[in-house]
Amino acid sequence: MNTRVWLDPWIPDIPARPAKGMITEKDPHLYVDHLIDPVSKQWKLDRLHALIDTSDIPLILGIRLSRLYLSDGFSWNGTKSGNYSVKSGYWAARELSRPTCDHPFQGPGITPLLAQVWKLKTTRKLKHFVWQCLSGCLAINHTLFYRHIGKEKHCPRCGAEEETINHLLFECPPALQTWALSPIPSLPSSFPSQSLFSNMDFLFWRVKGMMNGEEIALIFPWILWYLWKARNSFIFENIRESPQNTLEHASQEANAWKTANSNDVTPDEGIRISPDPLLLGSSQPECQIDGSWKINDPLSGHGWIVMNGTSPILMGLKSSRRGLSPLQAEFETLLWAMECLIADSKTNLGFASDCSDLISILDNPSDWPTFAVELQLFKLLKLSFPSFYIRFIQRCNNVRADCLAKKARTRGSLFSHGVMTPDEMDLLVEQVKRLAVAWTCFRFMRLQMMRQTPSAYENYRKSGRYFDIVYHENA
Repeated sequence: MNTRVWLDPWIPDIPARPAKGMITEKDPHLYVDHLIDPVSKQWKLDRLHALIDTSDIPLILGIRLSRLYLSDGFSWNGTKSGNYSVKSGYWAARELSRPTCDHPFQGPGITPLLAQVWKLKTTRKLKHFVWQCLSGCLAINHTLFYRHIGKEKHCPRCGAEEETINHLLFECPPALQTWALSPIPSLPSSFPSQSLFSNMDFLFWRVKGMMNGEEIALIFPWILWYLWKARNSFIFENIRESPQNTLEHASQEANAWKTANSNDVTPDEGIRISPDPLLLGSSQPECQIDGSWKINDPLSGHGWIVMNGTSPILMGLKSSRRGLSPLQAEFETLLWAMECLIADSKTNLGFASDCSDLISILDNPSDWPTFAVELQLFKLLKLSFPSFYIRFIQRCNNVRADCLAKKARTRGSLFSHGVMTPDEMDLLVEQVKRLAVAWTCFRFMRLQMMRQTPSAYENYRKSGRYFDIVYHENA
């Protein structure tokens, strides 16, 4: 009600912005609700095409409108939920054009090195430490000096002019001796070298093809960590750690971590997996739902199927204009399935989805302002279900609904088939197949007539009899 078309950032682009117009003179008092039909609660397509640039219309149609009164609000389009996070804000800041402060490109990026850090077989603490080394975030004398925190930049262990991260880990004499005693081979001009990134590249990838590659990959993060600890022990406790002791500590910790994790199976985090009621012998029907969304397709697909044990009872599929995200398609599938079941008086059942984010939205609605319209409708529909629940199922157990949703999306036209039994669905599929065969025969006959007798084809085309004959013969 209070969002202006040409002034407020309401178009869900990245970043959000006002709409682009087709006209030069823009009314500053034109509000978004002027583009919405107050009766049907749908966008006025004629006004959109008359006023809005064609590139913005698909984005606008992806915005779902509230059927009830819901005041305009704000959401952050840097996250799926619409809530701002520091991580997404940092990403947005990096994406902004900053010509006055961006440094010129100096060479290849270190993104592959940073990504490989999190694939190391070691503790999270050590992964974070290696990431700090590559990012230049280690509190060594060189870094502190240039940030005007420390007064000295020399190496406290060997007296070198500058204590860089590479010097600490690979060039300082105690570090060189530790690497020489380790099972990691030292190669002239390759490892250790004067480049931190070259040394990390060697440890990440080059040693894998060598003998004892797995052992090397397991121990080197611990060597880096204990070189750092030995340096701090000398500075803060005046304890001189020998290279032999540094290597022994690293080897012991690496072996202990390997033993502790040899038989552990790490479960997936962030996903609530409920036991399958079919396996528990539950006889209560359950509606499995799924949505299908592709960024290059103009339509989204929605499918649901009610299962009683292993037998399908009811099903439905439809297509709709593509929304803004796959998660929106999943939510719309749930809402449509609830509406269909309410209309058919089938409300004593639960729901199941292979989308964990959808379940998170319903569990914590205040954390997902992007879906305020969908949540408003969900709360209204939920009142019709005596004991509503929705649970997470694995994707491999949701293939029926997934197949229906994909079929609806790839059909290429807007349609809706609500509550249908499996027999009705089979009949519908058979009718579609017959129409497809009739259309194929029609096109073949037309092509043959055009090639052989163009004049006869023209007479048949004007009369329309040729299509009636082909259709009735194959229908």
